[in-house]
Amino acid sequence: MPPRRACDVCYKRKIQCLIKTQGEPCDWCESQGLTCTFERVIQKDPNKRTTSDVVQELSHRVESLEEALQTALSAPARSASISLSDRPLAFPSPPSLRLGGGSPVTTTIARHPSVISPSDLPVNNIALSKPCYKLSPCQLGTNWYFKGIGILSERGRQWITYGSGERVFLENFNIFANPIGVIPPLDCWPISDQTRILPPKEAVRYIVDAFFKSKTSVFFPILERSLFQDTIDRAYDEVDLGRRAPAEACLWAITALVMRTTDLQQFGLGLEIRDCLYEATRLLTLNNGNTNLDSLQGTLLLWACQKMRGRCREASVTFANACRMVCDLGGHFPLSRLAILPQHSPTFDHQTKLHIRRLFWICYCFDKDVSLRTDKPPLLSSDYCDVNDSEEPPWFNQSRDMNLAKIKENAVRMLCSPRAFKYTEGELLARVRELDDELEEWRVSVDLRYRPRLSIVSDLSASLSSNMSLEDHTYLINLQLDYLFTIINIHTLVRKCGDLEENLPDDLHSVVHSSADLSIEASRSIFRILDTVVDFWKEDAVYIVSHFAPMAAMPLFMNILIHPLGNTADSDLQILSSISNITRKIPAENLPMEEIEGIREISEFVMELVRLSHSAAWKVKRGEREHDLDIIHS
Repeated sequence: MPPRRACDVCYKRKIQCLIKTQGEPCDWCESQGLTCTFERVIQKDPNKRTTSDVVQELSHRVESLEEALQTALSAPARSASISLSDRPLAFPSPPSLRLGGGSPVTTTIARHPSVISPSDLPVNNIALSKPCYKLSPCQLGTNWYFKGIGILSERGRQWITYGSGERVFLENFNIFANPIGVIPPLDCWPISDQTRILPPKEAVRYIVDAFFKSKTSVFFPILERSLFQDTIDRAYDEVDLGRRAPAEACLWAITALVMRTTDLQQFGLGLEIRDCLYEATRLLTLNNGNTNLDSLQGTLLLWACQKMRGRCREASVTFANACRMVCDLGGHFPLSRLAILPQHSPTFDHQTKLHIRRLFWICYCFDKDVSLRTDKPPLLSSDYCDVNDSEEPPWFNQSRDMNLAKIKENAVRMLCSPRAFKYTEGELLARVRELDDELEEWRVSVDLRYRPRLSIVSDLSASLSSNMSLEDHTYLINLQLDYLFTIINIHTLVRKCGDLEENLPDDLHSVVHSSADLSIEASRSIFRILDTVVDFWKEDAVYIVSHFAPMAAMPLFMNILIHPLGNTADSDLQILSSISNITRKIPAENLPMEEIEGIREISEFVMELVRLSHSAAWKVKRGEREHDLDIIHS
């Protein structure tokens, strides 16, 4: 195999240097009877800070953190123990923090909001072991191809290995494994013979008030304050268990969400987030499939908490239940538009009907995100749901854009359905162009204050007027990220075109490059936005970063792997490397350990892409592969 650097003779002759066994001369020197030496001095400009310097600096930083962790582990215990459920570890990987078994306890990190350092962590019951990464298709997406090869497949990993010349550690992330062969670790829920009792009503009112003041309630506008008072009353005063249980589930789920970032010790509750999630799940199960507004809200609150904590598998099951429930309550069509009312349709007062309709739009918008990322069929489609909102009041309190969600549904139908895999290359490109036109028509129709842009070259905070409300800020940021997300997932699919053994025709190659460039620019913009919104979202930025960063990293990584010495390769590597600074800026003092681990995993994943990209560049410089993988030289 080639050494890390060529010998002096091969370097001077500009030929490939091959050494079969370490310590022996290379093939060329041995065949020519020459002395194989490595004595030349590599000159380096001390004033030039290269991409390799940045990567090396980041590597040293990781090493120093690991040394700090080793020191912490050998020191006497100095704080309360942390523990999460033991779980089987499926894949080998470099040593990393993993927490041992026992009853679940939420931890508090030392008060350094901008840095997550292992030396700050309590050390009891901490064990060094190899992590089972949980990065899921909901975070990364599955629409990654190169000339028809699925990047997440075994053949895709082989292609990455060829392009980078390095061992690929991406198999440590179970998203790159066969989904049938991966058995997710089961959580050990704290089973108790006695049901937990809700906190005092005074404490619950404080918790509910804290939720409505939080950014989480704006990002997930699940509750209507004027209606939720009735839910609180039912949770404490209702005699009928069938009506009381879902109301209690709502309160347990909302408590779990608030406990993520708020200290509730003043009430002496002695609860952990996992306790609250367990109670919410148990009570919703007791409801035995009966649907009412409380059970729908409780299910959506539980889903939101699972999403925030990075539990994508559990969240997908919970979300499917919520989509069924919102249809059971008639949220998928307004009864006032129907000539003939369906039998057994539920009846509600006007305010409740509007709220259920709003919950339908929440489900509809998030459903399209999942479908476009993962190629899964949508749970709510326009074939069976009324998505014509012309007669409905404006949904100013929505954090998502409904019309953009409809474009996503068209994209799923045209690009991700089974028939999309039968398209000719010309048909695929025509569908992409059609969707791009539809997306641009929507973009120019958006109010100029919120209109999204493809290129974010400066600080997004300049667009966030101080006169804007929290809801307007949230809508602007979400709309910009949502637009870029849609651009990426539409245009990156052009890489399905072509065959690994053949060059694309010149005209087709030009079109593919044009579309790929759009997805790459959208990725750059997402990283620039994330660097800004961490300061705005604070702890809640964990969800935003984990939801968008892995997906935005893939187009940049693939383009660097294809063109390692391209004009933008160095700057794109710098953008990818910025994930370290982005994650370090997230305040961590109140976050649960599970969320800290999740955001660290995102950073490790992106930095692995940086390592592979850097290796690809050196492989080209050593003459061990073509400059551009999308061009075959005969």
